[in-house]
Amino acid sequence: MQLIFWGVRGSYPVPGPATVRYGGHTSCVELRSHNGECLVVDAGTGLRGLGKKLAGENFHSDETEYNLVLSHVHWDHIQGLPFFEPAYMGGSKIVVHAPRAAADELRQVIGGITRHEFFPVDLDAVPASFEFREVLPGREFKIGAFELLPIGLNHPFGAVGYRIDADGNSMAYISDTAPFDRMLHKQHFTAAPEEPSVEDRKVLDDMRTALVKALEDVDTVIYDTHFTSDEYEHFPHWGHSTPDHALDICEQAGVRQLILYHHAPAHDDNMMDKIGAEYRQKGSKQGVSVLVAREHMQLTVGVTTNPGVAP
Repeated sequence: MQLIFWGVRGSYPVPGPATVRYGGHTSCVELRSHNGECLVVDAGTGLRGLGKKLAGENFHSDETEYNLVLSHVHWDHIQGLPFFEPAYMGGSKIVVHAPRAAADELRQVIGGITRHEFFPVDLDAVPASFEFREVLPGREFKIGAFELLPIGLNHPFGAVGYRIDADGNSMAYISDTAPFDRMLHKQHFTAAPEEPSVEDRKVLDDMRTALVKALEDVDTVIYDTHFTSDEYEHFPHWGHSTPDHALDICEQAGVRQLILYHHAPAHDDNMMDKIGAEYRQKGSKQGVSVLVAREHMQLTVGVTTNPGVAP
């Protein structure tokens, strides 16, 4: 199973001279099985570049199905959908797998970003057909060669991660999530940290236990490490983690390799270099190999090599 990163940022895109080495596009990862099947995880602005690649691959195909799995429907994880080139090709079928957002139907949520106030082409007007399928934590499903287990995460309005098995190997995508100690995020955003109740602590403990169990012996985990430890102390109510939180989870689960992901917009290339150096050293002490995600980075799950960069 091969991974290719098309967007590695959180919150909003920040392309420019200060982010040229790690990239400025928001969340999007391409997975490929040994037989060439493609699975797209999250649909941030990185999806545009991936869409151009996929459209070129399938230009002469009369009918092609594209499967996109979403962690949740916050803006930085769906803002590439209106610019996904296969949506404008007749014969394309785009299947979007995502958790339900609040009480809204998935089609209403995704379709809302192409309303005429925001975008000139309505979702119903594009040549491709769309299908929306709800995912639930703990309910496994299969997409071609990929077996997926959704995992509930601790994020405002909810999010899911995915354990994904294919080709005899496993990886996981865990974005976005806060740690499981300071507060339980619910169907609202809080302006300040909220002390968890006894019931909340039980939910947090169960959520962490389920996450560790789902990640047991996974080879490679992509994890939300949006904040440094100092930043997290100021924003524990924003729903994101630090590399230390991710390392602790991966060490407990017996994960071989951690990829730092969902970089904060303010973290420029020089800062990402420092974060990477610090946590490669920390990871080696905890028995976990650490990489920092960057756009166009390619790696094969289960193979210990230096990550390549696509041309």
